[in-house]
Amino acid sequence: MLLTVREKEQAVKDVRELIVSSGITATVLRIVPGENLYGSDDQKYSPIGSIPVEIVHTPPEDLAGKIDATVSVLPEADVLPEDRLQIETVTYRIQTLEEEHFFGVITHQSIKLVKIHGR
Repeated sequence: MLLTVREKEQAVKDVRELIVSSGITATVLRIVPGENLYGSDDQKYSPIGSIPVEIVHTPPEDLAGKIDATVSVLPEADVLPEDRLQIETVTYRIQTLEEEHFFGVITHQSIKLVKIHGR
């Protein structure tokens, strides 16, 4: 065994502190159930709560992957791939959502975001 249970717990605690200490929160916007005629971009979204995030904005010159920002959120954050995140006045579509592992323990979720323009 490379790490003890205590060391794994400490790693999770350290990552949690980093995310929370950023002081930034995102509002989670979830699809309002109903009929959808034109696709997911025409869905109506409603705020369901806020979560602490640590955000890294991708430099505009590095948009080969078409990603505008990456956020780290707590492992228990209620975020679904079809949700939107609003950070300050910018609304983002979730491009990818992945659990991050450290020697077998989930430390956080990593989310790649694309700006939704004109919203």
